[in-house]
Amino acid sequence: SILCLCERLQNLSLEGLVLSDDIVKSIAKNTSLIRLNLCGCSGFSAEALECMLNSCAMLDELNLSWCDFTATHVTAAVNHVTSKVTQLNLSGYRQNLQIADVKTLVERCPFLVHLDLSDSVMLKPECFQYFHQLLFLQHLCLSRCYQISPAELVELGEIPTLKTLQVFGIVTDNSLQLLKETLPDIKINCSHFTSIARPTISSKKNHEIWGIKCRLTLRNPSGL
Repeated sequence: SILCLCERLQNLSLEGLVLSDDIVKSIAKNTSLIRLNLCGCSGFSAEALECMLNSCAMLDELNLSWCDFTATHVTAAVNHVTSKVTQLNLSGYRQNLQIADVKTLVERCPFLVHLDLSDSVMLKPECFQYFHQLLFLQHLCLSRCYQISPAELVELGEIPTLKTLQVFGIVTDNSLQLLKETLPDIKINCSHFTSIARPTISSKKNHEIWGIKCRLTLRNPSGL
């Protein structure tokens, strides 16, 4: 009922909630949204998702990780997310995210700086060619993409803009050390958690919500 009254939101996080098509369509009315976090959400159709993404064309950060998505939801996401997005989390889709989806996504979103496709077990080194097309890519997450071997990750070092690479679960301690030596200019496995579209970042202690500084002020109820 609160969202039904909102049409000018710029930042919204509903992480882990059970939503509905009506709620998602209410989100769609907020066409000025810049950051949207729906991580772990469920209860809405692919059609409602498509409607929302078509409407929210100003999104810069979008987290759709670990939602209760079918392959149809994933297809809707990669085909309708705004081309302006620079940070995108589509992790957690196991067999539902295909290499063809990565191709579609990269062609649609050329300005991606931070991309998380972790826990997508259908991805293979074949998809690396698409990452090379992202001229602004700095942060890439492919943790637990088990069809990618440590040796094959070396190719990602050819992406000149890449600064960090998260590949938890697919490299052993020994291979991780070797990978770090082979790719000295890239920080590897330096962050366990995503910050994309989340209000606060656990690694920071600067009391900010979406980059806005906040300070708790205690008031004396007696007025003294």
